[in-house]
Amino acid sequence: MTNEFGGDWTRRKLGILESYLDRYTTVMKGNSFHLWYVDAFAGTGYVNVDSGQVFQGSLLSSEDGWDIEAANVLKGSVRRAIDVDDRPFDEFIFVDLNFGYAEELSKLRYEFRDRDIRIVSDDANRFLQDWCLSQSRRLRTPWRGERSVIFLDPFATEVDWQTVQTISETQSVDLWILFPLSALTRMLPSEREPDDTNVSHLDRVFGGSEWQNALYNVTSQPTLFGEEEQVVRAHQQAIVDLYLDKLRGSFPAVAANPKWFRNSRNSLLFAFMFASANPGRGGRIAIDIADHLLSRW
Repeated sequence: MTNEFGGDWTRRKLGILESYLDRYTTVMKGNSFHLWYVDAFAGTGYVNVDSGQVFQGSLLSSEDGWDIEAANVLKGSVRRAIDVDDRPFDEFIFVDLNFGYAEELSKLRYEFRDRDIRIVSDDANRFLQDWCLSQSRRLRTPWRGERSVIFLDPFATEVDWQTVQTISETQSVDLWILFPLSALTRMLPSEREPDDTNVSHLDRVFGGSEWQNALYNVTSQPTLFGEEEQVVRAHQQAIVDLYLDKLRGSFPAVAANPKWFRNSRNSLLFAFMFASANPGRGGRIAIDIADHLLSRW
């Protein structure tokens, strides 16, 4: 079972996330918060950077004779979160709609018996919205005695804005999101407006239809047969800026400059973004850490 996903940018993405989790939990050592780590689109636990494949964790165990370093295989985000041990997370939730991936992730509970791990095979949007609302009903907002880091790492454009908005309303979550710029660019033609199917999908991603006026300019051009409308889409920076503006409108703290990830042909693939729903000092500390890491990697 494989899944196309990877590249040198994967190393940097995972490096940024791992460094943040280490610093986040270190900051939290001095208080009594119960800490959650939630990983949506969790995959299986390992990534082959050369081939871009996500492998089943059981195929990569040392008992089977695999040399992980020689195969250029990286530990994925779920294992890096589990490995944080100076001040470990108290509970982990790993979500993946792919039942096979979820089954593979379930083996982590036997490999790491000292960790409280929950595996969920469900739509990430549905699960995260329900979980955040349930937490807020149980603990109020901000959550009393609990905090969380959520990592949204979609394969394409699966994340609905309503999910991001619900996370922001917790006032208790730090959010990392891999913004799928390349996939969105393919849905946003440069010289015509998207078709109805893509319009509906884009409305879910951006949380409304304001993207149409923000990203498209319609002008009239004179021709031999009269005037003709010309549609021009804004550049990719404008797509990212629009999403960042949405984040700033919902979260009290947002990292100013995302990390841009490109493929081997130097084409833009993703923008790695960070936002903290924590108001006050907690959010400011989180942004300081995230800004440093995003500029360093």
